[in-house]
Amino acid sequence: MALKKFFLTGGSGTLGREMIKNQNDYGIEFTSPTSTECDIRSYEAIYEKVNNSGCCTVVHCAAMTDVKQIESDPIVACDINVVGTLNIIRVCQELNKKLVFISTDYVFDGKKGNYKTDDPINPISKYAKTKAAAELIVSSFENHLIVRTSFFDKHFPYDKALADQFSTKDYVDVIAPMILNKIRKNLFGIIHVGTDRSSTYEKALRRKPSVEKIYLKDLDFKIPEDVSLFIG
Repeated sequence: MALKKFFLTGGSGTLGREMIKNQNDYGIEFTSPTSTECDIRSYEAIYEKVNNSGCCTVVHCAAMTDVKQIESDPIVACDINVVGTLNIIRVCQELNKKLVFISTDYVFDGKKGNYKTDDPINPISKYAKTKAAAELIVSSFENHLIVRTSFFDKHFPYDKALADQFSTKDYVDVIAPMILNKIRKNLFGIIHVGTDRSSTYEKALRRKPSVEKIYLKDLDFKIPEDVSLFIG
């Protein structure tokens, strides 16, 4: 069976690397230039690479995601997460390509959890606001799929983990295959990808038994309390 040709932004990132690693298991072949070769802030660069890729779908993973850093430097995040996404949409529209946009559970305010795909978004951090803005732009383009998800690196990177923040987040080697399984299908609109609802601390314990508890009140920046997603 011939592999489906997809174009991937953010291939050197945590999620992108894992998706490339597993691509052939799901009948997909990614073309994924580096950010130097294809800066998403340049419409011309994206157009050239996508046009020459022979792809049917663009999977847009590239983003600035450091929540704390973005609180102090939101302009760069807007340039990458919003303007970059707008450039991707323009290229997809011009070349008649489907767009798969990787979004985040942080578009929700975390006040109730178990969020459904049609629940209103209400981002509280500057990072989440850039992703929410990008979602709204993507939704204006008919041929799209928005994937809301969240993931850790394969190895939990911190010595402490939040005991009072809840999500359906999981490790990237769990989440990436789930996303690949979804994007190879002819899906449109918004989907949620995740696993069981649990605290960040509970998930961290699974791969780092020495991790210690920390609480939202200990942070010097604001993040949502319960962004668990309804996984239908």
